Amino acid sequence: MHALTWRGQLFCCYNPGGMKRLRHNAILDIIRSGTIASQEELMHGLKARRIEVSQSTLSRDIQELRLAKTGGVYTVVESEPVSKPSDESFRRIIREFLVDIAVAKNIVVVKTGPGHASTVSQAIDETGWPEAIGTIAGENTVFIAARSEKEGKKLERRLRELL
Repeated sequence: MHALTWRGQLFCCYNPGGMKRLRHNAILDIIRSGTIASQEELMHGLKARRIEVSQSTLSRDIQELRLAKTGGVYTVVESEPVSKPSDESFRRIIREFLVDIAVAKNIVVVKTGPGHASTVSQAIDETGWPEAIGTIAGENTVFIAARSEKEGKKLERRLRELL
């Protein structure tokens, strides 16, 4: 954690990626060292380590860490790294979930059906398209940051071609 002063006020800054890594490591440690049967128990274990987390963030962490319930308790599933989706799989995701596309300078805004933004966001991230710097997903909206306004338009074209 870093602190800085601006106009006489003390502000604390943190590295969210570092916090996520810390939280993921703590979750894996808790899962490996005990029998955790619910997200609530896992949240209590994190709180005991002074790590505050919302239920939605914990759910995403469980998904990202590929934890599974076996015998009623969470376990770490050791598996091969997930490979990039095939072009056909990506096309199917876009056709099935994409509702609308708009561009605002270098930001491409993608509308999806309710609850499908994270699936579309992850699929776009995994394509490795050079125009897309990264994505942010909500419930039914994905923001895609493009490197430039020109590349934002190119990204929009590429997505529309898949529809």
